[in-house]
Amino acid sequence: MNKFSTAGMFKGLAMAGLLALVTPNTSWADDHFLSVNNTGTPKDCGTAATNCAIVTDAGTVTRPLVLTNFDGNPTLSFGQNCPNLTVTKTPVKMCKPGTKGNLEWLDQGNTVIGVSGTLTSANNCNLPNGAYQLTLSFAFNSTFSSSNGACSVSGQKSYTSTMGALIQQKQMGNLITKLNSTYDFFNATINGAPEPGTVLLMLTGLLVLGWMSMKKMRAARRVST
Repeated sequence: MNKFSTAGMFKGLAMAGLLALVTPNTSWADDHFLSVNNTGTPKDCGTAATNCAIVTDAGTVTRPLVLTNFDGNPTLSFGQNCPNLTVTKTPVKMCKPGTKGNLEWLDQGNTVIGVSGTLTSANNCNLPNGAYQLTLSFAFNSTFSSSNGACSVSGQKSYTSTMGALIQQKQMGNLITKLNSTYDFFNATINGAPEPGTVLLMLTGLLVLGWMSMKKMRAARRVST
């Protein structure tokens, strides 16, 4: 490889790093929205959708799941977790526009993708008669290792999953099923924060720019002497 092709390669890396700096992206956050299907809970959970639960990476519920007009209850709150929920974390890639605008698999890092465990409507871990419990189950199949290069479906993730949500009420000591459905789990995103792969590209670009600047300064000193 001659000096011209080497310089071209370094310049390309530098430009890619600069592009990473100015291109807005999203990254996975530490909080996750949880909603149960067929209960009237909105799928698009944001700050205004106060009935969606918020679950941390540690499995702690910091905001309860609130169902409206469910099973004759004007409001039904699931916020007591006994113990913390169990989160599933795995390496994830997403199909997103790359540096040239084409869809490609981009590494999102080690990401929480689902949760399992039990939430109750009671104030403690003992479920009294009349109280409800929500049992969450999660299973997934990862295609991380084979998800490389170009892709065609924007937003597609490198895994498929099954999320189960079972709501039961305790009546006379027995658990009566009120809903057997699924749940949705949304990773909260932060606009403008670079994803893990972009961070690496950005740092590489900065290092290359620094190296090129030092090289020019040394060349200028040699000329002046």
